[in-house]
Amino acid sequence: MDYLPGIFALIVAAAGWYYLFYSQAAFRLQGVEDANRNRLRIRLRRVGGLVIMLLAASFYAMFVMLRRERFAAAGVLILVVMFLMGAVMALGLIDLRMTRKMRRERRTASGTRDHEG
Repeated sequence: MDYLPGIFALIVAAAGWYYLFYSQAAFRLQGVEDANRNRLRIRLRRVGGLVIMLLAASFYAMFVMLRRERFAAAGVLILVVMFLMGAVMALGLIDLRMTRKMRRERRTASGTRDHEG
């Protein structure tokens, strides 16, 4: 069971790496979205990938500290992990808000009513 935190951290880091360097979803919105807003979205997603990679490293370090019974360091790392998880959530919510705004603007421009709240 000592290897599970390492495997989990590696999978999370790989997801962050992909999100940081290979995800093309934001680039596909270039023709649909304003250029400045699209650049901001791309930057936010890259920052999100970096934060996910930091989350993976912090998570692994936290378990190493717990295994070595260095509880003070593990406690600090728990706070870091919680902060990074909150940052990932905040970045995702910002992206979601930008998507909803873009969708609302496209509906308004095309003349259809917005049925979302």
